[in-house]
Amino acid sequence: MRLKFDKDKCIGCKLCQLACSAVNEEVFNPSLARLFVETYYAGLELKAEGRVCTLCGQCVEVCPVSAIKMEERKLVLYEEVCINCGICVDSCPEGVIVQKKNTVGICGLCEGDPWCVKSCPHGALCCTEVI
Repeated sequence: MRLKFDKDKCIGCKLCQLACSAVNEEVFNPSLARLFVETYYAGLELKAEGRVCTLCGQCVEVCPVSAIKMEERKLVLYEEVCINCGICVDSCPEGVIVQKKNTVGICGLCEGDPWCVKSCPHGALCCTEVI
């Protein structure tokens, strides 16, 4: 399973980012979320752009200590193995891995029940199967 962002449904409330940071970091801080939403106006029209983990596996490939693994079609971080080098953060094409004090934060889909999806009032986020 992976996240999918629908820019046409997004209203820019950032509740998804707040929910993600609250669940994973125990603080409401969008900059600590494992997804990114940006909204802006083009003339009078609200536009939204979003980035979520696409399960590309780039972070798995570059981790020098194999702290990130792809297991059962989702990313798993082994914090006790992570050396917090930041290579995965720099190499993530979506820019959704969070550098923390002692480790990194990756999207683990909240163990199959993503809070970002549940918190979105307009269905701009959903889960899709990975083929």
